[in-house]
Amino acid sequence: MSWIPAVSKDQASPEVKRIYDFLGENWGFVPNYFLALGRDPQLLQDQVNLFTHVMFEQRALPKQIKEQVALVVSGINLSTYCLAAHLEILGRMGIEKSVSRKLALDYKSAPVEPKVMELFRFADKLTRHLADIEKPDVDRLREAGWDDAAILESVLVVSLYACANRFSAGIGLIADF
Repeated sequence: MSWIPAVSKDQASPEVKRIYDFLGENWGFVPNYFLALGRDPQLLQDQVNLFTHVMFEQRALPKQIKEQVALVVSGINLSTYCLAAHLEILGRMGIEKSVSRKLALDYKSAPVEPKVMELFRFADKLTRHLADIEKPDVDRLREAGWDDAAILESVLVVSLYACANRFSAGIGLIADF
């Protein structure tokens, strides 16, 4: 599963088992990402809360767009763990594999609305050249039709996957799918 042994449900403390049960009931399975955090119940709970609130709750951005942004960022970062996860999730959401592959490998060729493409361009710049982000970058998102809540949420998704991509690579996580 990774270079650092995970904590299986059988080995887990009661507190960690409760969190694993939540994941199983609400996410359909316990991702290896969270099994790897099973040694620290508080950190595990914090990560589950963060991912649940950012990615699965309906806020300013539709869930499908958040998943697509996560896939674009994971593709840029060449995160094999996160790429596999988001390709699977988008497939379950009904997105054609060919579209998801384009998002992962060359998002600029993906058939998406111009408004969404602008969000991907912003995510790309924030991922590759974060020191170069300026107010005009945010203004372009507004001009494309995104409000401040959606912009803030998109920055949070990009930031979350900057962390997740590096965490999964750093411990050698094996993909769930």
